[in-house]
Amino acid sequence: MIKNKLVILSFITIIVIVAASIFANLRAPQSQKEKIPFFPELANQIESISAISIKGYSESINLTRENNIWGIDEFDGYPALLDKVKSTVLGAADLKINAPKTALPRLYHRLGVEGPDVEDTNSLLLTLYGSNKDKIIEVIVGKSRLSSSAKNISGLYVRKPKEEKSYLVDGVLDISSIKTDWINRNLFDVPAESVKSVNISHSDGDSYTLYKDEQGQEKFDLENMPIGQELASELIINRFGTILQDVQISGAKSKKVLSKQSKNTHIKIKTFEGIVGNVIAFKHDDIAYASFEFSYEEEIGSINNEEEVKDEDIKKFIANLNSDTKNWWFEIPEFKYDIIKRRLNTITRDIQSTSPEEVTE
Repeated sequence: MIKNKLVILSFITIIVIVAASIFANLRAPQSQKEKIPFFPELANQIESISAISIKGYSESINLTRENNIWGIDEFDGYPALLDKVKSTVLGAADLKINAPKTALPRLYHRLGVEGPDVEDTNSLLLTLYGSNKDKIIEVIVGKSRLSSSAKNISGLYVRKPKEEKSYLVDGVLDISSIKTDWINRNLFDVPAESVKSVNISHSDGDSYTLYKDEQGQEKFDLENMPIGQELASELIINRFGTILQDVQISGAKSKKVLSKQSKNTHIKIKTFEGIVGNVIAFKHDDIAYASFEFSYEEEIGSINNEEEVKDEDIKKFIANLNSDTKNWWFEIPEFKYDIIKRRLNTITRDIQSTSPEEVTE
């Protein structure tokens, strides 16, 4: 009888030890447990991914890979930031399950996993496609949070659209449905102080040229100034020197898709270094577009360039500019277009008479 009791007690002790071990393992920090990938098969399919779609409530973006170049569909294939594409794909593959969360739709909004169709949500639907446009993964990306079990590990809430259960996963997915977040908005920068002349030619024949005789000259002069006229506000005139300065774009259209509009403006800008910028600008669907093409005028460059500035360096700079701008219409800021569209009669005025009192002062 005593022997039976000892056997029973030993059996109970073993059960308690095993249960305690299991409980301790469940409560162990996530870093001590093997974490399961949220998308177990994705790591082996990365090379086959050929399209990415990100849908938000008010905006969406679609990217496609052609000839190993990732382009934005809405911008006629204009190149996307490669590092951002890579981080999106690799980030999705690196997601690891930290803990299951709610499966109740009424609580989704707390985690941001309700989906992009809910009004004013910040949820994003990320879809990766294979070469045959087959869906490889689809996930709703919600709010980010810092894992409570490992404060140095970033985490976020996610949910597969066809499943009710949501999850906290370890990892980072820095994605956006805003198209301009996926391009290099800083196209180029030609400083205003470098500009020697600006010629504006509108399609109806209205044309004029502003120029400076030497570098360092503060004000532009107007070529063939009309009799009885003078340049208007110096502030307005100086803005013509900034047309190629810090050019930031908000989108692009292929010249194969969008044709030059009949009502357009040609701008030729020359710098003291010999760089010549030819710009064509117009409005299409109430959006300002411009194209840019650059060349080198050696006669100007040889006179004004310092010894350390070599012709070959300038030519290489120009070649890089043309490589970035060739075959594209760029969506430019409205304030840039406001300068370009100015007519001759808006930059001149009747000569202001000076009173004796003003001369004395």
